[in-house]
Amino acid sequence: MTDTSGHIYVYGFTAADQAPDPAFLGQGIGGTPAHVIVGSRMAAIVTPATAEPVDPIRRNMLAHTKLLERAMCTATVLPMRFGAVAPSEAAVLRCMEKHVAALEGARTSIVERVELGVKATWQDGVIYTDIMAGDANLRGLRDRLQSKPASETYYERIELGREVERRLVARREAEAAEIVALLTPLADRVAELRTLEETMILNRAFLVSRANERQFDDQMESLKTRFDGRISFRYVGPVPPYNFVSLRTEWLAAA
Repeated sequence: MTDTSGHIYVYGFTAADQAPDPAFLGQGIGGTPAHVIVGSRMAAIVTPATAEPVDPIRRNMLAHTKLLERAMCTATVLPMRFGAVAPSEAAVLRCMEKHVAALEGARTSIVERVELGVKATWQDGVIYTDIMAGDANLRGLRDRLQSKPASETYYERIELGREVERRLVARREAEAAEIVALLTPLADRVAELRTLEETMILNRAFLVSRANERQFDDQMESLKTRFDGRISFRYVGPVPPYNFVSLRTEWLAAA
C-alpha cells in the first residue's frame, strides 16, 4: 500500500451550516472514521486516505456510498465520484473557497430533491414470444428455417435475426416511452443511462422533489402491477445524486 500520510479522501460536500455530525457518519473506506472539514460556506465530508489510488473493489465502493447515504439523512450532499483524493486538508479548504460559487450552484439544483433509479427488463422469453406471435410471416419463416439444415439457410437466418432485432428495438422504444411518460411528470430532471443487456428496456435516473417521492413510489407500484408477468422493475433510492451533480476531481489536486 502506498504511503498516503496527509492525503484526504473526499466523499462529498454540504453547506457549512449543514455540516453533519462525524459521530453519526461513522466509518468510511478501510474502516477509517469520517470527519468534516468546514470552510466559510461549504463543508467537506472526508476520511484519511488509506491508499492512492483507492482500490476500486466492491467493499470500498460500498463504504463510499453508505457514508454518503448516512450524510444525506441530515443534509443536502453533493457527492464526489469514487476515488477522489486531495493532497491535504489545506487543499480541500482551498478547493471549497476557490469553487464555492459552483458548489453552491450545484447544491441549489438538488436541495430537497432525491435521486431515484429505475431499470426495466423484459422477463425471460416474453419479448421474443410477443414478436413472433404478432407476425404470421415471421413465424412462418422461422418454422421453415428450423426444418432445414443451417448450412443451406445461412443468409435467411441472418435476415431473420436482423428483422427480430428491428422489432425488438421498436418495442423497446415504445415501452420505454410509455413507462417514462408516466414517471417524468413527477420528476424535476431525468438522466438516460446506458442499457446493459438486450432485454433491458430502460435505465433512468430521476431527480425527484421530496414532496413527490411518495407519489413516485406509488406510480412505481402501479407500473409493477400493470406489467406483471411481462416486465421486471428494479427501483432503487434515494441514492446520492451522482447523475445530476458534476464535480471535478481535478479541483482537489489543483487547489
